[in-house]
Amino acid sequence: MTRAGGATAPLRAIKRTQRNEEVRLQIEQAIRRGDFAPGERLPSERELVQTFGVSRVSVREAIRSLEALGLVRVYQGRGAFVTDRRSGLGEPMARWLDVHRGEVLELLAVRGALDEQAAAAAVENADDQALAAVTAAHLAFAEAVERRAPMEELVPLDIDLHVAIAEASGNRLLYDLLSDLHHYLAESRYLALAPEGRPEQSAAEHTGIVDAIVARDAPAARRATERHIASVREVVSRNLADESRRAAVGAST
Repeated sequence: MTRAGGATAPLRAIKRTQRNEEVRLQIEQAIRRGDFAPGERLPSERELVQTFGVSRVSVREAIRSLEALGLVRVYQGRGAFVTDRRSGLGEPMARWLDVHRGEVLELLAVRGALDEQAAAAAVENADDQALAAVTAAHLAFAEAVERRAPMEELVPLDIDLHVAIAEASGNRLLYDLLSDLHHYLAESRYLALAPEGRPEQSAAEHTGIVDAIVARDAPAARRATERHIASVREVVSRNLADESRRAAVGAST
């Protein structure tokens, strides 16, 4: 897709299995880079479908997530327009997380149980190629943490690692369930990775999981995964409460 005047578009087709989170990530990065200025209308739904090679459902879910993040505002019949909120979580996202607080924490518990199963199954079923993919995803996240990459880069890398473990499990249903859960919970990851030092802690916890999988130690993989998800739930729960308090204070002033 080209923009007016023949300029190269800031978006590109997605070549692998489509997920609305990947669509959201590309558009979010384009907005944060300034490719789409505040007040500018995003390409139409039809154009985005053609550009990314995804379904209308994937595009709509991506736009909803961007609206929840406070990056766009959708006007019926007119399209999605970039807002002026381009830093922080933004009020719309804080409201979304507050409304879905119980759902997010419950889904994190479900995700934890499935992640444990995936890690143990990866020990039993992963071949060398799958283990290499898990290790590569882990190293990519750790490297991004080390160079203090922005949150919009860390979040999808975090997802990529957990999805790679699910894929290494060799269980297609488990992979599908976890892929959906990880991408649905993407917004909560911004809270999970926001505290100072938390990305480094997540990277260290990931190391424990990956090392156990590579060592073919299923019980250790389960324990490491359980510790990691418990840690994530604690951070998300605490930060959800903090966001609610800040919102309440803001509403009363």
